[in-house]
Amino acid sequence: MAVMRCMVATPTRALFEGEITYAGIPGADGAYGVLPGHELMLSLNRQGGVLTLDLGENGQDRREFLIMGGATQVFNDKVTVLARYGTAVEDIDEAAVRAEADACRQIVADLDQRNDPQDQATLETNRKMLEWCEAQLNYVSGAAA
Repeated sequence: MAVMRCMVATPTRALFEGEITYAGIPGADGAYGVLPGHELMLSLNRQGGVLTLDLGENGQDRREFLIMGGATQVFNDKVTVLARYGTAVEDIDEAAVRAEADACRQIVADLDQRNDPQDQATLETNRKMLEWCEAQLNYVSGAAA
């Protein structure tokens, strides 16, 4: 069975590292699949898409990650997914994400109201974190349907 090496990471941690037989990648211009022997490519990741990794033949051992932003490189039977945000879908805690989203909304509202240029970096960080929280909540609500 042909395999590829794969690494999935965010700026703060590695989410997965190991051998895979297939990767389903949520590209910015549409989802695409990667099998061993795939041509060299580099693409941007979608803002809130599911990355699917098959660890065995016929998808009998599958891992799924919700990722947001970043890029993916395929080179020499190595798949490297560097996402701005990401988590294994089974690790999404809806209540915790909802609480984090509420906190981010409050910070964004407060900083928008102050309209202080010195708050711009904090404001943008919280807007991006809110976008990530909303992507997780959208995934959870779609998975439950």
